[in-house]
Amino acid sequence: MRPTRTLLTLALLSFAASAQAADPVPVATWSFNNTLAADEAGVPALTPIDPLGSNGFLLDDVFGESRWVYRFDGNASDVTEQAGLVVSAAGLLDNDDAYSVDIVFQFEANEASWENILGVSNRQSDNAFYVSPGNQLQVWPTSTGPSFFTFGEYHRITLTNRGNGTVTAYLDGILQFDLDTQSMDFSAYAADNPERLIHFFADNVAGGGQFEFADGRVALIRLYDIELTETEVGGIDVPPPPVPEPGTMALMGVGALGIAAMVRRRRGATSH
Repeated sequence: MRPTRTLLTLALLSFAASAQAADPVPVATWSFNNTLAADEAGVPALTPIDPLGSNGFLLDDVFGESRWVYRFDGNASDVTEQAGLVVSAAGLLDNDDAYSVDIVFQFEANEASWENILGVSNRQSDNAFYVSPGNQLQVWPTSTGPSFFTFGEYHRITLTNRGNGTVTAYLDGILQFDLDTQSMDFSAYAADNPERLIHFFADNVAGGGQFEFADGRVALIRLYDIELTETEVGGIDVPPPPVPEPGTMALMGVGALGIAAMVRRRRGATSH
């Protein structure tokens, strides 16, 4: 019995290690569990853009699971009254243009021709990541994706930037486009954005194409310092389920799949 048990233990550890090695690790995770703080130690909290004082946390149903989300509430017709979130990526990403952002959120209603998801120009350029007037994902000013974004329900949106002027986007894990553009390169806005800020949901305050904003709710943001592959995007748990306490795990009896899942989840809460 002892050799069999030892072999089983080694097999489980090997399986868990393989799962761990295959999963990309975010440099920052914001789960909005009634806080804007990051899950990882030493990672900055998100800063609210809340000129109307209307943002706040609420419990909502996200993909069939009750969880805290952060609601951003602004005024689309006045760029100084738009709402959202911002964070500096200067200490989180390598000093290049390769990165990925994974977001679970909803826009509550179609309030504008375009709705801003995120941008890296410090709100100084209209070149950013949007939901287009045709309700498709778009990195302005390039083409849109084939799938339709629906309002009033949560979607998982993933944007990957290769670092050589190539951007890929996914809607609910489905590839939308792989295109040539520098719109999402930090280096394209070095003078206007030396802190490498990422603005979520609030549109640009300079240049053309302003007022492209909609109120919404965000449940999860993850930031990676690499371009995620299509396989990696499809393999990430969304939203990450809570990790059971060790005592609970012992009572449940953890098999190989349970250990692998636990490893993946714990990695999402571990500092980079």
